Amino acid sequence: MKTVKSQQTKILIILLISVTVIFAVNKTNLYKEISNSIRLYNEVYRQLFTNYVDPIKAEEFVETSIRHMMKELDPYTVFMTEEEKEPLETLTKGSYGGVGLRISMRKDTLMVISPMEGSPASRANIFPGDQVLKIDSVSTIGLDLNKIAKMIRGKIGTTVMLTIRRPGVTGLSEYTLTRDNINVNDVSYSGMLQDHIGYIRLSGFSKGASMEVRQAISSLIKEDKRIQALILDLRGNPGGLLSEALAVSELFTEPGDTLLFTKGRTQVANRVFVSLQKPYSPHDVKIVVLVNKGSASASEIVAGVIQDLDRGIVIGAPSFGKGLVQTVFRIDKTHSVKVTTAKYYIPSGRLIQKPDYLNNPELVEEHVSGDTLFYSKNGRILKGGGGIVPDIEVKVESLPGYVRELWRQNMFYSYAIKCKSEQGDISTPVVVDEKIISDFKTYLDKDGFLYYQKNEKKLRDLEKELLKEEHFKSVRNPFASFYAVYDSMKVLDFDSNLSYITRGLTSEISTLAGGLTERIKNDLDSDPVIEKAMNVILDEIEYQTTLGYAY
Repeated sequence: MKTVKSQQTKILIILLISVTVIFAVNKTNLYKEISNSIRLYNEVYRQLFTNYVDPIKAEEFVETSIRHMMKELDPYTVFMTEEEKEPLETLTKGSYGGVGLRISMRKDTLMVISPMEGSPASRANIFPGDQVLKIDSVSTIGLDLNKIAKMIRGKIGTTVMLTIRRPGVTGLSEYTLTRDNINVNDVSYSGMLQDHIGYIRLSGFSKGASMEVRQAISSLIKEDKRIQALILDLRGNPGGLLSEALAVSELFTEPGDTLLFTKGRTQVANRVFVSLQKPYSPHDVKIVVLVNKGSASASEIVAGVIQDLDRGIVIGAPSFGKGLVQTVFRIDKTHSVKVTTAKYYIPSGRLIQKPDYLNNPELVEEHVSGDTLFYSKNGRILKGGGGIVPDIEVKVESLPGYVRELWRQNMFYSYAIKCKSEQGDISTPVVVDEKIISDFKTYLDKDGFLYYQKNEKKLRDLEKELLKEEHFKSVRNPFASFYAVYDSMKVLDFDSNLSYITRGLTSEISTLAGGLTERIKNDLDSDPVIEKAMNVILDEIEYQTTLGYAY
């Protein structure tokens, strides 16, 4: 017996020594490879800084070269200064120093979508539709929105002055606001739809997002004790914190369910995440998750978990396909690098990341799985290859050219501003009637809305060029008959797109009447994806068979 135990101990020791030696050899080879590469790098730098004809700005040159180096890998591996880390820190803290304004650029002018409840901007009575012309002494006209956000944000307790023009009010007003701690609200809207169906719009996954979803579910259940289903809208949600994605997933799954696993080159990058909490959403409440091509990363984790575990149905369009894990490593006091260290895999084993994500594939030895078919908990076939393919795809019609041009030229918004100037407070819910439609049509003619039919602009450009030539200068309106046909077609364009026009006017006027919440509430009534989700929820047979249950 002792001999057997002694032999087992020897074998175990030999195995441990072998593993240690292999690991050490691999590490040694890696460090040797790094050392040789760095030596080459250092020598090139030495030659440049010593011999280049003009003095090189050392820090700027090094930062630029590092940025170019990292661009060769993937879009998410980046070099960051402290200033560039601010959005990431806002994500991880779930708050920032600011005044609480949701803003947007319209016709090169900064517009207030809505002030956040209880914020410095709200307390100062800044309204939706107000136009911010200056921040302190700097004009906002034509500025990049990200730059504007940085100018408004700052250390808590400091002040910022906003120069505001309010539609319908003569002159400008100056507001000096003291920056406060602003909590990021990721649930942009929640409420009950018809037929005992709840709805939650989740726009991000910053710190506290899961608690917001939990509170929204609780409020919906209190509002309607007979709630039968919940629509979780993740369309346009770019993702955020992994911890929040897992916490949101736990609201709908059972303890012990595998939610996610990650694979990377280091031991710390290989992890398995299992649900540890009891589900917060009642099990008899049907779940529908909405996604589109703007749903990425954390959104895809939540949608994928619910789909793989057959907890609910995914409806919409295929998601973005961002399944790479980033880790931030601090280099020194002012620099960090965000490095892709692993890949996300959802319960069925599907990799979320779409292929061909490397900027320069020749530099990386990528290991790609050939699997394309996977199975849900109930044995349903699921498609691999990156992103989340919905159980039910809804193709949303692209906007007709005429309506697209109305949006591009901000005609709905500028007309909404006109309404607010004339009426002051606008009652909600907004109803766009025949009188408004007729007035809008007149407004387009007076405001100089330009829209060209297919080939019309080419024709008008040709006319301009021809009339520059001497022998054509005496010709008057050579294409007049063609233009007359185009004009008659434009009249038809307005009438044939009344539903789109009504929707656009309702959205923009609602924004000025009640901010983002009112806009979302109104948009839901004409949303084809919401309509499909509700139809599936109300059709018991379709809902259950889609989940793979025999009926």
